[in-house]
Amino acid sequence: MTKVYLMLAATIAVASASPALATAVAPAAAAPKAAAPAQQSLTRAGLTKNLDSTFKVIDTNGDGTLSTAEISAAEMKVLQNRAGAVRSRLETEFGKLDTNKDGNLSKAEFMAAAPGGPTAAPNGAPALAQLDKNKDGKVSLDEYRAPQLATFDKLDTNHDGTISQAERQAAQAARRK
Repeated sequence: MTKVYLMLAATIAVASASPALATAVAPAAAAPKAAAPAQQSLTRAGLTKNLDSTFKVIDTNGDGTLSTAEISAAEMKVLQNRAGAVRSRLETEFGKLDTNKDGNLSKAEFMAAAPGGPTAAPNGAPALAQLDKNKDGKVSLDEYRAPQLATFDKLDTNHDGTISQAERQAAQAARRK
């Protein structure tokens, strides 16, 4: 029984943290009225409110507790909605591939969607010219390492041999400017 409640708690937590999953469990009347921002911060009060709302939706008989049948029904609804979303995506992709719209994919239609091979032979000369600092026509291990190590050293602003999360964020912020 404890396992069921742990699974339920995880399901509710995921559902409340994920608007798509929360709406999958909730009926249309309980669906959120506006789309949440992509990077919205979550407060404890907000999480509690979401958990309470999801619990009420799952508690179909309104007795303040969740039975195995109610949990199973909520899980089934989530699974059905996921399957429907996958089927919808597959239908859309099939429609894109079925160029003559006959409801069948020919090998030609299928292969037309496959990525093509390279259109030109690879040419290593530009990379060689960029990496070959001593212009001897070859790239040594030191020449190969140098650009990447220089970038690492630039990012490692405190020179401790590790790029911390703060250093990574500072570099990202500098790139955006």
